[in-house]
Amino acid sequence: MRIGLIDVDGYKGYPNFALMKISAYHKKKKDQVEWVDKSKHYDLVYASKIFTFTPDYDFDGLDADVIEKGGTGYDISKKLPDEIENGLELDYSLYPDCDYSLVFLSRGCVRRCKFCLVNKKEGLIHSVKPVHLNPKGKWIDVLDNNFFASPDWMEHLDWLKE
Repeated sequence: MRIGLIDVDGYKGYPNFALMKISAYHKKKKDQVEWVDKSKHYDLVYASKIFTFTPDYDFDGLDADVIEKGGTGYDISKKLPDEIENGLELDYSLYPDCDYSLVFLSRGCVRRCKFCLVNKKEGLIHSVKPVHLNPKGKWIDVLDNNFFASPDWMEHLDWLKE
């Protein structure tokens, strides 16, 4: 299968975590994965939009059998399928100049701020298993919303030290 990816927010120095998981999953299945090129046909296209304020992608002229739109910018309740979400690999080759690792050690939040979607989307804070690190990574960027609110923050520090 030919899989196309669209980072709707645009790569501004921060890789799209979901697209890297999707790419790793499909490459493991021996699918061809690439950034969308409107001159090509795709069996399946994934468009990921993190922010609600990001303008949408212009899908006109896109030749795809299926277009799967996801991310909080499209639908707060939509989630990746378990087999992709629970995979521990990220395809850093999508972002060749990324020289660090991205990791969540917890998801969710202890607060319910009116302006924030994290608690609505991810629920109360809970630990998650970290993904594999970038082989070219010089440091680890922890993406947790509130690292010290996690009941396992001390274990997470030990993991980071290793």
